[in-house]
Amino acid sequence: MKAIDFACNLLKTMGESDLSTACVRVMFCIAAGLHYKEEINHFLNKGNISGNVSNTLKRLEAHKLITLIDHDTELYRLTTEGKESIARLLHFLPHPRH
Repeated sequence: MKAIDFACNLLKTMGESDLSTACVRVMFCIAAGLHYKEEINHFLNKGNISGNVSNTLKRLEAHKLITLIDHDTELYRLTTEGKESIARLLHFLPHPRH
């Protein structure tokens, strides 16, 4: 799959999803290993302070797609439902044959 095919398919599935673009972006950050609010904010906002990330994290937590592991460090993880949501967004990827 070429990068442009991946991008087009991802944009298509994001458009079909019930999740907002902000939610998808934050969930992909967590799935990629950015588990701390500060890391996510830095990646998405180039270091600028933004309330959007905080609000999005709260929304995702309320929908049980992520869970707050540590209040002091603001460490987040995807829940099983969150992982399934990411998998649905990437359903167009080829699956390895066994």
